[in-house]
Amino acid sequence: MNCVVISFYDQRDTADLAELLRGMQRYDAGAPYRIQIVINQTRTELPQLDFLPTGIPVEVMSRENVGYNIGAWEAGWRTCEADAYLFLQQECRIRMSGWLQAFLNRLQEPGVGLVGESLMTYWDEPWEEIPDSMRFIKLPEHNINGEPVADRVECYLHQLKHWGIDPGPKATHLQSLVLCTTRPILEQIDGFPIGRNYGEAIAAEIGISRKVEACGYRLRQVGSKPFTWIDHPQWTSQQKMSWLRKLWHKLSGRA
Repeated sequence: MNCVVISFYDQRDTADLAELLRGMQRYDAGAPYRIQIVINQTRTELPQLDFLPTGIPVEVMSRENVGYNIGAWEAGWRTCEADAYLFLQQECRIRMSGWLQAFLNRLQEPGVGLVGESLMTYWDEPWEEIPDSMRFIKLPEHNINGEPVADRVECYLHQLKHWGIDPGPKATHLQSLVLCTTRPILEQIDGFPIGRNYGEAIAAEIGISRKVEACGYRLRQVGSKPFTWIDHPQWTSQQKMSWLRKLWHKLSGRA
């Protein structure tokens, strides 16, 4: 059996979660699965989830709001016994039938240990060669020993070292919006690292891929382009804006 683990933050409207679940029913997964919804809880009362699907095993659990969606995923896979796991955020949207089987097919390829919808190829550089335009973006909660740092790469490398994760030669990683792997691999890497703030959460995203590659497995994007089977509106819109900016610079001779 496979398990789809969905993170839900209780400060958000339940409409996103309801739409995701409707999409999972609307489009055939191509493989059997159960659902584990993990609520990152900040309120006394849990949200009313009266729209849960029927005909599919669904369990709902809540936990302290620590570690963002990765923290919820970590709690979810340890609670739900399964052969393989597809990890989703509540904002995700199913695009077409066969969505689960597509990930399972990639996982069956020789040497593949982690599959996602978006491989961050522009991080495919040696750590020391990551461009300043990426390193010095001002982001909140990027600290080392409580002190803010301007170079966010230093923050990530520091945190990976703190967790005992080999950063490897490059920073390539799968974005933690949609991820898929097996229980044996999760057990081998001892699960996901948990960040306590925004900077550490990004380090955790990178750290998942680094842990998998350190065990000798490969990363794989499920489709030829990002967000082929499962969409994430926030990030696909950002990708479109980035593409338009690049096109404008090219047409205006600024590329």
